[in-house]
Amino acid sequence: MIRIVSAAAIALALAACQPAGRGEGERTAGQATLPSGDALPATYDWHFVAHGGSGDLDFGDGDWAEGVSVFGMSCLPQSKTVAMTWGYENEAVLTSGTATGTFQPGASAPTDHPVISALKASGAIDVGLSGADMRLVAKESGKGAIAAFFDYCDTGKDPTYSVEAAEAEDAAIAAAAATPAVEAPAVEAPKT
Repeated sequence: MIRIVSAAAIALALAACQPAGRGEGERTAGQATLPSGDALPATYDWHFVAHGGSGDLDFGDGDWAEGVSVFGMSCLPQSKTVAMTWGYENEAVLTSGTATGTFQPGASAPTDHPVISALKASGAIDVGLSGADMRLVAKESGKGAIAAFFDYCDTGKDPTYSVEAAEAEDAAIAAAAATPAVEAPAVEAPKT
């Protein structure tokens, strides 16, 4: 009898230590918390920008120059390697799907690393930091940003410079070269 009561007391104590609310798999981006304890805004999503010979994929408010990013990756075109940041000096346990890895701030990983491959496929990654966890889940536009970023990292394709835009630019240059130059009529200076 004492063993049953002791086991019940231990089970209740352990249950009291568990976080309340939804299960791990049911959280969405807006329900995670930042290491500061603030709630992660539900409007945050993945955003990709190619600039100055590199590409950046950030989870945040989408303002690349002055905005907020809670997790980011960057790469050089065709490098097949990403560098990761999360704005804190502590290591993070990154989990996507069934893949998990522990990374230091500023760590690099190949784009075929199991965690990175799972992020490409699912559009979601869990960032485990001491004191807080973030679940970063892509919305529909964010899924497109993830695909464009990894295409840029793996093949060098810049999605902002499409084949159609390149063909239109080439056609405009060719048309300008084919058009004969029109000379302005000569004007004689008045005789004095």
